[in-house]
Amino acid sequence: MGDDKERIPGRLLAIDYGSERIGLAISDPLQVLAGGAGMIRNSEAAPDEIAAMATDKTVVKIIVGMPYLHDGAKGGKAKEVDAFIERLKLVVDVPLETWDESFTSVRAKQAYLDGGMRKKQRRDKGRVDEMAARLLLQDYLDSIRSSPHASLSR
Repeated sequence: MGDDKERIPGRLLAIDYGSERIGLAISDPLQVLAGGAGMIRNSEAAPDEIAAMATDKTVVKIIVGMPYLHDGAKGGKAKEVDAFIERLKLVVDVPLETWDESFTSVRAKQAYLDGGMRKKQRRDKGRVDEMAARLLLQDYLDSIRSSPHASLSR
């Protein structure tokens, strides 16, 4: 996981994993734009909910945000994400790939500030989680489009 940038035509689903909430984003079928797909509670049922969404939206790959430490190592939170990925692998039939999610939550909060969102609305952590997933997915989409190996697989 992490460097598998083979493009498979179709929608991508991004996951911003959190201990309490999981932010979700989905791409358009051409993999150009990331849109919000909501937030779910992190529970035992979360992998099944994600699998159902992936099937319903005909997702071809799931991108999971990986919270690397500043030195690139995996800390406790990344190990929690790894355990979640292992649970998710049991219920999804599409490839999973990790992507560095450094600072996506901070950038999501800043995007809301820059957009003039009221303080009360910014306290809705589900919105921030969804925006973090959108930013994560858009970073991934931009990366695969700029990669010299980014041609769509046929």
